[in-house]
Amino acid sequence: MIKVFADNGLFRIEGEFDFGYIGTYKNEQIEIQEDSDEIRSWEFVSEALNTETCTDDELADFLTEYINGVEKKIQKNIKQVNDNFLLKVFEDMEACGSEFWDTEELTIPDAMTENPEDTVYQPNHDTLLKLSLEYRDSANDGSLVKTDVETTLRKLYPMFNFDAFIKSIVPENICFFDTDISFQCSDGFDNAILCGAYDNLDAELRFTDWHNF
Repeated sequence: MIKVFADNGLFRIEGEFDFGYIGTYKNEQIEIQEDSDEIRSWEFVSEALNTETCTDDELADFLTEYINGVEKKIQKNIKQVNDNFLLKVFEDMEACGSEFWDTEELTIPDAMTENPEDTVYQPNHDTLLKLSLEYRDSANDGSLVKTDVETTLRKLYPMFNFDAFIKSIVPENICFFDTDISFQCSDGFDNAILCGAYDNLDAELRFTDWHNF
């Protein structure tokens, strides 16, 4: 839970925001970059408040309720949010042929295949592509029933230490703009998998703008 404070036409946030595997963000890691005049022009704000007469403190109280509502929505649908995040990660890993097996903590040796360059990603390409097509541009707000990505990935890549990877994620910042929320995070293994990984989620929790490295 967070609380928004008005601060000379801008807003600062105190508290924590739980984004599942993407990390728990605290205080200055949580941003609303726009000033009060710009925020008053956002449609969902102007529909809820008389933006001509409300004070910045009243606007801050409204934003507090709104952002805490976004966190609750994410937590309610945390399985699909986590799954979409992991899918984005593995799409990148396959695309660049990430040699995660060079990082001991990310590898489960007993499950490691011979010649991993040829045996880790290629045999699983079609299944990963199918998952990608299912999740691409689709809502993660519970309105759609979708494949359990994490369970599938753990079966496809038993040699990857998912638990160590998830535990290592370093939250950097999240930012609210209108009804969207963006995040940036890295991993704790010298950016072996994630380096300033970024995405933007819309009101239906679609992942719309993934970047990594």
